[in-house]
Amino acid sequence: MARTRRQPSERILIAGSVDDLPEMARMLEDLPENAYGQVFVEAALAEQVRTLPAPPRVTVTWLLRSARTSAVSPLVFADHGEALAHAVTGWAAEWCVADCEPRTSVWIGCADSPWVERARSVVQIELADAGFDTLVG
Repeated sequence: MARTRRQPSERILIAGSVDDLPEMARMLEDLPENAYGQVFVEAALAEQVRTLPAPPRVTVTWLLRSARTSAVSPLVFADHGEALAHAVTGWAAEWCVADCEPRTSVWIGCADSPWVERARSVVQIELADAGFDTLVG
């Protein structure tokens, strides 16, 4: 089936921390208006939240570590990358399904977090199992 202007041309997942914001903003600005998908940004505090230039069908979700408990018992708040890793693996479980028509592009930053490194591996497996081969970042 040929794509029309109203049909989404690309499904995306962009995930990272506030340290990745400049690159994430550039990627969002380059997306076509009819792209759709999810952006997850992990931040320590609410003061770090800002508006990102996303197309209308792209949802930006801020994950505040200070508002989440950690799976690691001595930590009061979520560890760096912990909330992002949970969001990314949850997204993959829902959206990486076989025979899905739209092209899927995934970029995952926050490379200095072991939580995110494990999540990146899970997403790569989910993408491969669904027949996608697009993972950037």
